[in-house]
Amino acid sequence: MPISLYITLISVFILTILIIWKTIYHREKITVMTGMMISMVLGMVVGLIMGVILGVLLSGDLFSSTLLAMIIGIAAGFLAGLLIGLMAVLDGALAGMMGGMMGAMLGEMIAPEHQDALIKVMFLLFIGTIIILLQLMQQEFIKSKALLSQPIVMTVLFIFIIIGYNQLGTVIPSSDSPNIGSNHHSKGVNNLVILADEHSFSPSHTKITAGKMVTITLDNIGEVEHDLEITGLEAENMEDTSHNHQEIKSQIHVHSMSGEKQDISFIALIPGKYSFTCTIPGHAESGMFGIIEVLPS
Repeated sequence: MPISLYITLISVFILTILIIWKTIYHREKITVMTGMMISMVLGMVVGLIMGVILGVLLSGDLFSSTLLAMIIGIAAGFLAGLLIGLMAVLDGALAGMMGGMMGAMLGEMIAPEHQDALIKVMFLLFIGTIIILLQLMQQEFIKSKALLSQPIVMTVLFIFIIIGYNQLGTVIPSSDSPNIGSNHHSKGVNNLVILADEHSFSPSHTKITAGKMVTITLDNIGEVEHDLEITGLEAENMEDTSHNHQEIKSQIHVHSMSGEKQDISFIALIPGKYSFTCTIPGHAESGMFGIIEVLPS
């Protein structure tokens, strides 16, 4: 796991504990309304950042990433509002649950080439929110004259954090490494079987090799019809034998009714990462999407 990911996770943990500790330490000075706001904001941003990270790391297992992110977000909001009042606890827990759900879905759905950038953006959003919370605490009930509590100092510090964090390199493991919860096929495999049920494809992340014929079999084990469409992949469609030359297509599509197996054969031409989805209305939104990586021959 890259050092930058460790730094990200440790930073999230330390800053979350800092806000919770300050809330507990100054609890007698905090109004219910302020406590509600602090617990709600903290629960939401912790749930979001952890949801995105877990959604990326546990790609293909949306249930686990959502559940873990919700638990972490709820815990952060709950602890921040625990000694303030029931309303603060409720606000914090609900915001943490919502943040975890949204973050996990975003991390699962984002294209692999944008995952690293997304985590960095969400982490910097987390840092910026924590800085604003600290400023709020300073104005509302801490009222100290510490140098770091000055808005201009906090702004300059945030700029340096942005610059330094960007220099750490990639946050997530290389796409060539196996992801937790994903079923990757080895280079050179020519026949792939993708299972489709009511909510997902399995595997949701797979690999093929450019320049070699591959046959994808869509095995519909669900109770309704499904299809699989790879978007943007330039390939020679091997299904059409009525022409002397093979047609170059940018979309690969196979459809299967419930209980059926349908396959399609093609030769991928350009290495890269391409998304595939079920185009039946509402199915992609429920989790039926994935990534196919075309490796150089």
